[in-house]
Amino acid sequence: MKTFLNLPTFIILLGMLISSCSSGKSNSQNINQPTNNSQTAENSNSTKDDAEGLAMIVKLPFEPEEAVWREEKAGKSGEGKLTAILQFKPGDAEKITAQAQSYKQPETINFGVESWFPAEVIAQSQLSGDETLNGITYAANDFFQTPYNDGKITRVPESNYFILELYSR
Repeated sequence: MKTFLNLPTFIILLGMLISSCSSGKSNSQNINQPTNNSQTAENSNSTKDDAEGLAMIVKLPFEPEEAVWREEKAGKSGEGKLTAILQFKPGDAEKITAQAQSYKQPETINFGVESWFPAEVIAQSQLSGDETLNGITYAANDFFQTPYNDGKITRVPESNYFILELYSR
């Protein structure tokens, strides 16, 4: 009588059979675990590019030519941050800086650029070699609207781009 399987082949087949049967246990453990999709969605910081949506949240003294923004909520405390990159027409950009100077003396600051910023702003930061920019920061009083009642607006050098950072506290 001939045997079709030798001992090593039989052991390998038996091991494969056992391992395929044991994987079902781990799947059943995941079925009953609740997922909290609403919390994940609430904490996601998706980038938006509609000036109309931004205008519903903050005051815009002039209509921007381009608006990219992100809102970050800090949970139940009610604190949050809104960051927007706004491009205005040259005349409007000058009016914004002139009005902002009346609230507080402007300051020169160094700031980092994030990956979701417009390509023109990112490109300008790459020219510096360290992916940062020096800008002039002003009071953002003209943009305040409840719940955002604190913040600053920074003009990107040699451009009509502004970085608006507002906080609710």
